[in-house]
Amino acid sequence: MFVMAVYDCGHIYRNRLSRCVRVKVFKKPFKYWFPGSDFVREIVDRYKEFLDNGSFIVITEKAISVALGNIYDEGIIKPDLISTYFTKIVNSHLWGRLLYRLFRRGEDFLDLIREIPLEYLAVHKKLSIKYGGLHHFIKPYSEAGIDTTNLPYYYVSLPLRNADKIAREIRDDIVKLVNKDIYVLLIDTDRTFKPKHISSLAISTRPSYVKGIIDLGGLGYILGRLFPEKFTEYPTPVAYDGYWLGLPRILKLSRIAERLMGHGLGRTAIEMLRNLGKSSFDKVKWVDMNRIKHYPAIVVKIEKIKHWKG
Repeated sequence: MFVMAVYDCGHIYRNRLSRCVRVKVFKKPFKYWFPGSDFVREIVDRYKEFLDNGSFIVITEKAISVALGNIYDEGIIKPDLISTYFTKIVNSHLWGRLLYRLFRRGEDFLDLIREIPLEYLAVHKKLSIKYGGLHHFIKPYSEAGIDTTNLPYYYVSLPLRNADKIAREIRDDIVKLVNKDIYVLLIDTDRTFKPKHISSLAISTRPSYVKGIIDLGGLGYILGRLFPEKFTEYPTPVAYDGYWLGLPRILKLSRIAERLMGHGLGRTAIEMLRNLGKSSFDKVKWVDMNRIKHYPAIVVKIEKIKHWKG
């Protein structure tokens, strides 16, 4: 088990007293959550002795989607001329040039998408417009919260419908099992951008059920990348059930959790292929998912500490 402490202090101004909290994180490895896994029981079995009233359990939405069977086989989607054409326009021409001019990252992005056949990209875009609409279609990758990593064959995980209800059900089940007041936070690695001078609002690039987060899809990605001095970047809190801490602290907890959870077999589908030593997606099997340790859930505790002088 891995345990760490992070200190989060309020703003210090002219040597005045500042309130600080200590964030303790407990991290244990899991086996891969295959469809049908009783992930609530597994979380309780791993962490029961570390759970107290007010503890947070942070879980990746992706792992829950897979466990609930909320996945889709993109191999059954047939690319058509229209989706293929517009995918080439959006990814190769629009984003290749836009990323380079605005963010000086275009060449790396073009190298990445050149490794994926255009037909496969078109299929993914076709699914994304069905689930997220046009403003998600124009996002360069991970459109509409659909995730291609850490899954075999041509499967993708879909964003959770009614994720707030699922978070509530998970919390209720855990509370019954441990008899403690536990809070549940679901997160995703897709980015959310919070304006630096606004505390109750953030712009996400995928759907979220957390109060104050607005999903702008690809437009949110453009705004966040184009004006980095105006925004602070975080992973996306997808759903939360528990005592409300305020959006800034929910975002900070999401960032702490993301850093410790890692990315499983890879940040992207191509990276996953390389790490597994596979030449194509149809050669990736379910059994390959258990070749590494996974960290889909961690426990976080917030402890107040005394005021101190800066």
